[in-house]
Amino acid sequence: MTFTDDRLRFDDLSFDTVSSCEAGPRAYVGMLSPGDLWSTFGLIEDTLLVMPPAEAIAMVGRLGSRLSAVETQILAANLADTGSDRDTENLAAKAGKTSKKQRKKATKRAKAARNNPELTDELANGDISEEQLDQLADADEKTDGAASRDEGLREKVRGSNPDQSGPIVKDFVNNHNSGRAETEHERQRRLRSVSTFRTKDGLHAVMAQGDQPTIEAIWKLLGQDADSLYNKDGGRDVPNHKHPRTTAQRLFDAFAARMTGSKGSGTSGSGSEIVLTATAQPDGTITDPQMLGVGPVPQGVFDRYLCTSTLVGAVFDGDGQNLWLGRTKRLATRAQLTGLRARDKGCVLCAASYAKCQAHHLRPYNAPVGGHTNIDELALVCTDCHHLIHDTKQTLYKNDAGVWALRPATPDEIAPTRPKDTPRPKRE
Repeated sequence: MTFTDDRLRFDDLSFDTVSSCEAGPRAYVGMLSPGDLWSTFGLIEDTLLVMPPAEAIAMVGRLGSRLSAVETQILAANLADTGSDRDTENLAAKAGKTSKKQRKKATKRAKAARNNPELTDELANGDISEEQLDQLADADEKTDGAASRDEGLREKVRGSNPDQSGPIVKDFVNNHNSGRAETEHERQRRLRSVSTFRTKDGLHAVMAQGDQPTIEAIWKLLGQDADSLYNKDGGRDVPNHKHPRTTAQRLFDAFAARMTGSKGSGTSGSGSEIVLTATAQPDGTITDPQMLGVGPVPQGVFDRYLCTSTLVGAVFDGDGQNLWLGRTKRLATRAQLTGLRARDKGCVLCAASYAKCQAHHLRPYNAPVGGHTNIDELALVCTDCHHLIHDTKQTLYKNDAGVWALRPATPDEIAPTRPKDTPRPKRE
């Protein structure tokens, strides 16, 4: 096998199309020989390059998915024959996956496909993407193969984009492994530490490592303080390239201010908002404690936050619908925003952190259809997705799989363009 001008030549392999299976294992009855197959691929390549860009890219995606599905099937068959991860990783290397990480990813896909062969069909048909197959394969490792066999989970993945399916799969893993949370938390607490060192760039650094709930709370607090610094520096009224500090520098200054207690840093001085959820049973017991952004947490961690926090109550029905928060204002109240964070957990379109999200009216408040500031008519979206929805005149809705998606807005769902320089209303 040789390479010439970046094209593969099969001349030295002497593969030919034959008409009888008696020719041996290298016979391709009624099929293309590898040499003809490569020539056909060259024709496909030339055709794609003269197609309209949008059509060509879509076709490249479909072809890529089908080839990835074939590769996964081949590796799954090898894994079934040999039972060896290492042998399968070595075989994956022949497809050009030269890094150890890529070989392991390909083998992990093969394991998931062996566990549920329908995954390769879904990949080939475009029902799931390669990234979503990787999400399910990772989840399979953490759930003893339960993820790829769960039809309810796979239906949600098929009905979502990769940004949305990531949190969906993560929630499945967390719920499946909720009984293990206490042991993992205890391990993380036992190994918690803070150390100082110098980076390879000669900078002095502090590293804190420990349990996820504590690290999550610290990071949210620093994020809120850094946002205060951003607003102090001019916020959105100042172009990013003219801001005196980068995002990383604001985070450092927020950390330094918190640790040293310095004044005039622009930080709010208030605690971070940590959203905890749990299920209240009819007998009064509390089950399934979770922290937004973390997942299941041990009961002891949940109890500790309850004892040291200011509580904001929110009631939901069996479908997760918040029942009692206000309906009469244009902007969502802070209580409603907290309710949305507990319900949606992050941007419903791209899964961005809830700390970066806003309440979005499913029907614009000032559109002809007249949207309401009611919790069942609001969803949590990040700034980028919020602009995308309005700039491209789309409407957010839940599809048949129960996953948030976009469709073109009808004329009565489009809000009139706001005059330039009109001040934005403020949340009460």
